[in-house]
Amino acid sequence: MSLAASTSAGRGHITLQPSFFTSSLYVNSFRDDIRNLIHAYHEQYSQSSEKPFALFKAVWRAQGWEWLHFKVYDNPSREALMNVSHRLLLERSMKTEAPFTRVVALFGLYTFFSTQPSSSAYPLTDFIRSLTLPVDQYSSLLLLPTTLTTDMLMPLQPYVSYILECLVKSEAFHIIPSSDLCAFNPRQLPREIYVDSLSSESNTPTTSKKAGRPSKRDKAKKAKAALDGIDKWMHKTTVPVEGGSTAGASATTHYLLTQPPTQSLTEYKADKKIALEAIGFPSEGHSVVDQVNSEVLERLRQLEETEGPRLNTGGSTSFSGKERAERAVKEMKEKGGLGLLGLLEGSGLDATM
Repeated sequence: MSLAASTSAGRGHITLQPSFFTSSLYVNSFRDDIRNLIHAYHEQYSQSSEKPFALFKAVWRAQGWEWLHFKVYDNPSREALMNVSHRLLLERSMKTEAPFTRVVALFGLYTFFSTQPSSSAYPLTDFIRSLTLPVDQYSSLLLLPTTLTTDMLMPLQPYVSYILECLVKSEAFHIIPSSDLCAFNPRQLPREIYVDSLSSESNTPTTSKKAGRPSKRDKAKKAKAALDGIDKWMHKTTVPVEGGSTAGASATTHYLLTQPPTQSLTEYKADKKIALEAIGFPSEGHSVVDQVNSEVLERLRQLEETEGPRLNTGGSTSFSGKERAERAVKEMKEKGGLGLLGLLEGSGLDATM
């Protein structure tokens, strides 16, 4: 990425252009920084009795986030820095993320937005006054406090409620159309992909790109690189299990696995309840539920017949999902119940909520 001089930076000064902040050079690195912030705060939060937001500010400063505002002074570039950074923090607060991750992303968004310097030795005149987000994400964000129901997350609830109340009262949110309409500009991040020609194998004289389909060796090399990348990421984001050990070593797990999918489970239960009430179940609607169960089971059987030979890698192909569905349908016919709609009960998810 070229660091071309900006006209507003003055002669002899070099500044980062706005396109740098929408490129993979900034976007990918910033996403890694957010991930490290979430992991560091989770590690401190699980071991500290300090007030949650005070602890977050300590982690925020320890990682140097307070200096991000001074990364660039040129107004167009600073506007790009702020807008892209806000957007990347907001994407980690979406309902598809774990509740704890959403809370840390909201803490970071509020802190970064609220600590814009109003005056400094080098004046920062481009003050961002609004946070742009789609209307569906805005609605989901307002419901975030209701998802913090576990013993670990309950202490965070009043802080989340207060932050959201402050942002709403100050009219900090600029609402745009729903996410599926892609109203953001740019539409997706990163917009520009930086390719390092010096380290790319495809540009070296000895390994030119081959025509046609990739060989088995190329596929295996690509799969191994992807696996190594996942392994490194998992190693950086694992947390110890309290009271757990294996062969004398401390047991670990990924921090996302410690957070049950509270909101998605709640939404699923609510939608299922509405659907069952609409067909009059349990007094009526048995035939409708039975028909749905039969159709889903038949689709799974067809999938086994068509995809089974292709997925068979030597030995036997396991279709545990189909087998579990068959047991659920059989149990419904013999003992009553919901069949496939009742698979959630007894899975262990309810016990953790």
